[in-house]
Amino acid sequence: MPAWKKARAVLRADTVARAVALCVDTRRGVLVVGPPGAGASRCAADIAAGLRAAGIPVSVWDDLDRAGAHRALPDGAVLVASARVGAALPPGYREVVSARTTRLPLRNLTRGQSEAAVSAAVGAPLSARLVEALWACSHGNLTALRATYDDLATRGLTRRTCDRVELTVDPATAIAGVAVDPQLWIGASTGPGVVGPDGLDPVTDALTTVALARRIRIQDLERLHGCEVASDLVARALVAEAQHNGAQVLVVQPPVLAAALRAGADHRRRRDAYGAVLALPGIVPPDPTIVLWALSEAPATHAGRVDAPAALAAARAALDAHDYRTGVELSVAAQRAGLEMTPLQQAELALVAGSCLRLLDRVQEAAVMFERSLECLRAAAGPRGDDDEPGGPDFTSVLIDNVTARADLAHYRDRGPENSLPLIEAAHGLLTPGHPAHSVLDALTVVHLSYAGRYREAARAHAELGAPQTDAAPPRPDPLHPTTLQATTPPATTPHPAPLHRPPLPAEWERRLEAIHALALDALGQSDAALAVLRRLARQSRTMNHHAWASEEYLAALLYVVLHGFGVNTLFAELAPFIAVEQDDSVRLDHGMRRVADAEIALAAGDLPSAVSAASDALDTIEVDGPEDFLPRAISLYALVAALSGQTATAEEQLRRLRSVHGYANSPVGPEIRGAEAGVLFCLGRSEEALGIVRSLVDDGLLGSAVRAALAGVLMADPESCRIVAELEVSGDVPVLVRDLAAANLADNPRRLIDAAQRARGHGLLMVAAAAADRARTLATPGSQHHTLAERMLATTEISGSLAGLTGLGGPARWVPPGVTLTRRESQVAELVGQGLTNAEIADELHLSKRTVEGHLNRIYTKTGTRLRG
Repeated sequence: MPAWKKARAVLRADTVARAVALCVDTRRGVLVVGPPGAGASRCAADIAAGLRAAGIPVSVWDDLDRAGAHRALPDGAVLVASARVGAALPPGYREVVSARTTRLPLRNLTRGQSEAAVSAAVGAPLSARLVEALWACSHGNLTALRATYDDLATRGLTRRTCDRVELTVDPATAIAGVAVDPQLWIGASTGPGVVGPDGLDPVTDALTTVALARRIRIQDLERLHGCEVASDLVARALVAEAQHNGAQVLVVQPPVLAAALRAGADHRRRRDAYGAVLALPGIVPPDPTIVLWALSEAPATHAGRVDAPAALAAARAALDAHDYRTGVELSVAAQRAGLEMTPLQQAELALVAGSCLRLLDRVQEAAVMFERSLECLRAAAGPRGDDDEPGGPDFTSVLIDNVTARADLAHYRDRGPENSLPLIEAAHGLLTPGHPAHSVLDALTVVHLSYAGRYREAARAHAELGAPQTDAAPPRPDPLHPTTLQATTPPATTPHPAPLHRPPLPAEWERRLEAIHALALDALGQSDAALAVLRRLARQSRTMNHHAWASEEYLAALLYVVLHGFGVNTLFAELAPFIAVEQDDSVRLDHGMRRVADAEIALAAGDLPSAVSAASDALDTIEVDGPEDFLPRAISLYALVAALSGQTATAEEQLRRLRSVHGYANSPVGPEIRGAEAGVLFCLGRSEEALGIVRSLVDDGLLGSAVRAALAGVLMADPESCRIVAELEVSGDVPVLVRDLAAANLADNPRRLIDAAQRARGHGLLMVAAAAADRARTLATPGSQHHTLAERMLATTEISGSLAGLTGLGGPARWVPPGVTLTRRESQVAELVGQGLTNAEIADELHLSKRTVEGHLNRIYTKTGTRLRG
């Protein structure tokens, strides 16, 4: 098993580079401060190394808050120091540091930086499951990353395969057993001889309370442990501030520290902490775990504090936090505790439990709970006349949630909307004419059409949401008759009653629907309109925290719309929303789906080895951990990158596997699955089958998906593929680029091909750029200006791996011909290209900019007439 190596690459390279440049310009040092375990010492060491490389004398004062005797600063030396944030500097140091340094605050690593740091330390890529476990324990804290990895390796839960380090169990199981020493972050007590309950110093005692509470307001922590201790925890960044239900709360960071403190608390300590939290004012509801404890362990003691509304709130909080097991256990515990609940409350609790069971893939049990919820709704409605509305706003809310849950379950089981859409249609009969919930049901129809990849119908239904309706009011069926919500065909009645003017959607539904509509526009080839929708959502988000607007749908739409419509480079400029939710448990981005995104980005960028690795990892992960309905996308993507890489046998095997999955294209990414299928067929030489898929996408109106499906054919200059794409009306930088490339292929025009290659490189689409330049070189007369330009572009456009499935681009590097004299630097660049390094890696190795490396490659070509990369 790979051990964590002491030899290390530079972390936070951008931060280090800026700090080094500032020190060189000003001859003023830096004091790097960060939360415990964030890596302030390491960052300071990297800055010092950079200064030494620049010839600047350096004096390093590490861990200054724990320094001993005062040290003298050599004359002319730049001071680089590190300390934990919030910690007081020892006497004698404070004045010198204040006068000689600039403060550099340090944050924890992002998820991507964390993965890169561990991968560099162990010398191998990491699987998605291992990254998930490491991130869940660390949230980017460097010490937590190291401690978690060491613990997993010691317990034998990691293994090295041919291409990565993997986790041998599911992430939740691995995380549950991680044991670390809290003193790695807490350090010494606040003062000698100061102890609290259980012999703990006040800081550790208060931190344990926060860990057990999981979230607590600072005012409540001050009430329990005093203002001084609470302020010290915040100042030392041992707790982080977060938003919950509109209130500022504190949580222990990193998560593995919180888990260690909880594990170290005995039964009495837990009982005291849980009791204290339950006795606090109800501004912030207790964590679901505490409510579950109160219902299970001491229902009589806390009967007045945990009632039906509290149990319901806790169950919903568990569902929102994706803690599905706790959500189910809360439902069971509430029943066993004999909580007095109205039929409507029973309906809501059963609905939440069913939703949790559905997300745990316990589908049959979920169906039973949804039926129980419906029975409780019938009881809540009670006897009424024909004109009575069955219940008020709360009743309607639970009713709509029930319809939504049952429709989702039907769609999941059937792998299509054949039964979910009739359920939604029948539910209109449960509402009186003019009821605002009609709009929610119409929005739900759009969602399910989109979930099936039927984006043209979804766009049409979305357009009808704002259209006036008739006021016809046919006789309504019994709203809560047992068969009403179990319809498998639309009711044989006139259209559902509705008002002349549709009421507006609730805000949360509107945000969700607009994100899904952006996905539809992307598939339809309207990338500009899709981006405009997302920009409007982003403007709205400026007045909200990310908890209120960031959702899985929004982030998926942002990824696909920007990548498909505007390229890799534009996507990299849009990463802020993804980073903002990395530590937010309310937004779930499955680790398998993260790897799917990694594979798609690597494929677009022309990094085929990374795309193959990511797609293979995504497939392995989704097979075990889900989500099962996205397994066809992982299979199709793996088949495509394998085919592009020339791995014909693997591509054919995955294609057969894809086609054996029932309803494999019935998903939100169904058009992309069909597009990947077409790409595989093009690479396998089965062009007629591939063109059949492309034409079917065009017939369905999915022009954006058709462009992507035909891309492999366009890159191979297949005439029929080019003819189809050249005639499509699409928008967005990338779809228009592919259309122009198809037209250039048909015209056999090297100049237009070179223009397309340059545009593709500007968008970060290096595979497209290389293929276009290669085609231009083939068509141009040797020695002509166009031939030379094409050769230059191929020399400086790097794709990793060979596009054997397309044009044979990439492949092994060629040696510089004998008799040619290169400068020392050009020889170094040529040698590193021969070793397979990318331009960026060469720049790092030789301490040059990437642009300088490209200039050297251009000069090498001028001297030799030979491309170093095939």
